[in-house]
Amino acid sequence: MKKPFSYRMAAVLWLAGWMAGCAGLGKPLETPRISLSNIQMLEASGMESAFLVQLRVQNPNDVDLDIRGVECDVEINGKPFAYGMSNTPVRIQAFGSDTVPIKVYTSVIDIFRGLLSLQGREDLSYQVKGKVRMSGGAFLPSSLPFDSQGTISVKDLSVGRRDSS
Repeated sequence: MKKPFSYRMAAVLWLAGWMAGCAGLGKPLETPRISLSNIQMLEASGMESAFLVQLRVQNPNDVDLDIRGVECDVEINGKPFAYGMSNTPVRIQAFGSDTVPIKVYTSVIDIFRGLLSLQGREDLSYQVKGKVRMSGGAFLPSSLPFDSQGTISVKDLSVGRRDSS
């Protein structure tokens, strides 16, 4: 005896087809382009110092990025310098850009290592890498990794300007 076609089975098949179709509609998000915009010392105490790092986040996607946080590592001249996180929510418009402030921390030992590597240099190389933590739904990734490199002019450090990236 043949089983009759069930409405429940039809609903399950329709839902599975709809979900597969939605998954194929969007293209993957491109990683935001991130560069060091500014860095300034906030405080120094004991064995630790704090800096405010401003990262320029450029969104190459055709959808807004709702950033709920950023974590990053900063290296100067190939050596670890500072690490930090920010939980400041920022919305980067599609094809737009904005800055994200991040408080990073470093040890006095890392600062002294960095100062020793400054001798005779006009430019410092930097690398900023980490993850942009996203909010915004089931169809978007929860985080996007980034890795950015550039140079900073030593003479411009005191006024907080960035040379080029």
